[in-house]
Amino acid sequence: MPRSVAFHDFGALGFDGAAAFEAGAVDRIREAVRDSGVRELYVLAHGAHNDDAMSRTVDGAYRELLADAWSDAPGEAGVLGVHWPSLCFRDEGLPGADQPDESHGVGADTADDLLRRLPDRADALHEIIGLLHDRPDYEPALDDLGTALRRLAELPLQDPVAAFAADTMGEILPQSDPLMLFEDTRTVCAEFAGALDDLRRARGTHHGRPARHASGTEGPEASEGGTLPEARIAGPRPARPLSDRVGRAGTVAAGGPLGEQARAADFGDLWNGAHELFRQVVRHVLRRRAGFVGQYGLGRCLPQLAEGNGVRLHLVGHGLGGRLAGFALRGLENGDAEPVLLSSLTLLQAEMSHFAFADSLPQQVSGHGALWSLQRLVAGPLLCTFSHLDSHLGVMYPLSAQMIGDSAELVSLGRKWGALGFDGLQGVEGPAPATLKGLPELDLHHATPYLNIDVSEVVSSPDLPLGGHHDVFHPEIGRLLRRASGRRRGFKDRL
Repeated sequence: MPRSVAFHDFGALGFDGAAAFEAGAVDRIREAVRDSGVRELYVLAHGAHNDDAMSRTVDGAYRELLADAWSDAPGEAGVLGVHWPSLCFRDEGLPGADQPDESHGVGADTADDLLRRLPDRADALHEIIGLLHDRPDYEPALDDLGTALRRLAELPLQDPVAAFAADTMGEILPQSDPLMLFEDTRTVCAEFAGALDDLRRARGTHHGRPARHASGTEGPEASEGGTLPEARIAGPRPARPLSDRVGRAGTVAAGGPLGEQARAADFGDLWNGAHELFRQVVRHVLRRRAGFVGQYGLGRCLPQLAEGNGVRLHLVGHGLGGRLAGFALRGLENGDAEPVLLSSLTLLQAEMSHFAFADSLPQQVSGHGALWSLQRLVAGPLLCTFSHLDSHLGVMYPLSAQMIGDSAELVSLGRKWGALGFDGLQGVEGPAPATLKGLPELDLHHATPYLNIDVSEVVSSPDLPLGGHHDVFHPEIGRLLRRASGRRRGFKDRL
């Protein structure tokens, strides 16, 4: 039987920015799954939904990855996409898409995507795109850019999406406003321009070698620049960061890295940094949306998908979709009904704080991860892939994620604001990180609740601006998703 027929594709479940979905869509998908006889359903969330064509292309790449992994057991598994109003800039190396040169302005296709996905911010977008195209060589233009970026990201306090800015909760100072929006715009543009230069110099040098020590609170020692708080943080850490900027301690308010970078700079460099700043502000807007849609949209639909058909649900999230998938756990606990447990959750290069699942924050006297304790809603493995060569999550994410009021002067920027997809789950009890080569020896369904998996050997593209972030379409990743189901190759049972 041809693979394209044997492997079941159930299309996509679509959500708008308010987490609403088409009435009856879940019922139709549930009936289709029941009629197909599929027992393992992968629900896949990613962030490349610029338009319908892009969604189909990227969905298709993931589908082929899973179809190859299940080639020995046709008909046992299927995939369902999750479509939501998200986008990626078109210069990011998306599978099957042209990669235009947007280093000197936003391309026409990306501009159309932005206006399509953020229609209520059209005025701010037109002004930003115009400034990035013209690149004026006078100081007030950067101030205008900063004002327009703040308009792009602003939300009324009563807007429910505003509550989804942070991946941690319970701090003394609530975290909602990223520092990059309120620090001097020229200073921030210079910092991002410098980060881009750091990444260009690092290309091909394989910075970010494998982790220095094992995961778990009893790790033998901290990194070379470690502090007492850092020594108590679980998880792997790269031996050498992709940029020294993320190894600094302090913030602008504390006289830290950004403040020290206020320097004369070539306007061409500043506008290169401004383009990256714009990308990161857009991703901040989309991260908030991902959390909201995950909790109030997908999380409430998942139990309905499994109702009455015995299918096992495997939730997979990549990048921005990783945050959506993580926050879907919060939506599973809806009302008094007993939540339906997921059979597995796999976070591929997730764009979310590495403390999202932590029960305490080592750099704070209070607080915990926004998803703390929710691993109990995953009956099988909770897997997190990370790559020390993902330059987007290793450098740009911590630079863009730090918040106003940050005063953790003893903890480096990368340790406090790092991402799951760069150095794995932190602040949780778990075994040493696995590697793809060592994975066949592990029984994923009898391990501790969390497992970090170092995929740096394959997720390693040096292409800028995002490095290996989208470089996940490898057979090894497909086999990992297959292993998450608990079904090894060659199985004959239909438990």
